Amino acid sequence: MNLSKRPSVYTLPSYSLTSDLLGYLRCGLQYRYTRIGQLPSARPVQMWFGQFIHGVLEESYRRYNAAFSDGSPSLFPWSNDVITDICNLIKHRLSAQGLVPWDETLENLGDARAAVAINDLGPELFPLIHRAEVRLTGARPLPINQIPPEFRFREADRYEMVGVIDVITHVEINDPSVHNNLVVQAILQALPCDPPDHFEIIIDYKGMRRPPINPDNGVEGPSLWDIYNWQVQTYAHLRSTHLDSLPILAGVIIYLNELLPTKSDLQTIQRETNNHLTDVPALAEFNIPQLIHQWQEESLTPILSLNYRLQRALRVIPVTPLSIQESLNQFDHVVAQIETCRGREINQGHILTTWEANSSDEDTCTRCDARTYCPSYTNENQPRLPGVRAH
Repeated sequence: MNLSKRPSVYTLPSYSLTSDLLGYLRCGLQYRYTRIGQLPSARPVQMWFGQFIHGVLEESYRRYNAAFSDGSPSLFPWSNDVITDICNLIKHRLSAQGLVPWDETLENLGDARAAVAINDLGPELFPLIHRAEVRLTGARPLPINQIPPEFRFREADRYEMVGVIDVITHVEINDPSVHNNLVVQAILQALPCDPPDHFEIIIDYKGMRRPPINPDNGVEGPSLWDIYNWQVQTYAHLRSTHLDSLPILAGVIIYLNELLPTKSDLQTIQRETNNHLTDVPALAEFNIPQLIHQWQEESLTPILSLNYRLQRALRVIPVTPLSIQESLNQFDHVVAQIETCRGREINQGHILTTWEANSSDEDTCTRCDARTYCPSYTNENQPRLPGVRAH
């Protein structure tokens, strides 16, 4: 009598949408050191700011919702004392995790942007929030056919995809309280067709500036503009499997740095606007042409209207079955790339030659501790000895 053999136990590989997939797309070599190798960054500037601004908005909404539930809604603008108390609370939480601002300048900028996010964005966003910090998970077939046979090292045939949605909003078109809401207006203008009476919007915060739609850095591969589109579409797919979900018509990315741009941000906005690298033009009705086109670095920082800053901060991405499937296919390909790099490293025993340094964002290289020995970075930036003129 022949008895079947129980298959060997294996762990289902898990990939986070932000830490793994987006991390690899930013730079594969940096991902290998910081995520897989778990090497802490010497200057976790972006990590601190991202965690700080997320925590501030989450705590602010918690207080707003609690006051509303008690029948004593907290009206905007909030006082400096309240905002300072929220900022200090989040700083203490991050400090307990080993995350602190690198210098006083970064801390002051974080405080200023937190205040603007609460008092400018809060009145438009907080009344729309249905749920915050919604955890997502789902399983996908592991793209074995995209991994060369010699680099396949797993027995698993599926992988887990996980993520966290910052905010889910439920919108009721007939609700008169949302008719003048700037966030709702931006969403309705971006939708390709008339929405149903009730629908759902996914919102994700980004502690960064709005990326260009057509980067002019000459680097091949997907840009940050494409990557974050795939992220929102995949969020929509995972959220649609929940029993309490409504039809998801769009995702919204909020680039929080745009609410309070620095001088360097304004220089970048000026360059991208003049070279048609942004989807947000310098609109005449906001009196932006004179402010953006004629602004000089030595001049005072111009006062940009709330409408224009919100237009730069809000990116509305319509969600369709076709766009979701395209994004899932793209992330399957990323998983195959990561699995291939890991298998190649196991076979060859080297890191620098087996992981792709595929960064398309200059800020990613600027913050990276590995740039001093990164092959891609040093080839373009390392100094060379001057030649000797023959006599």
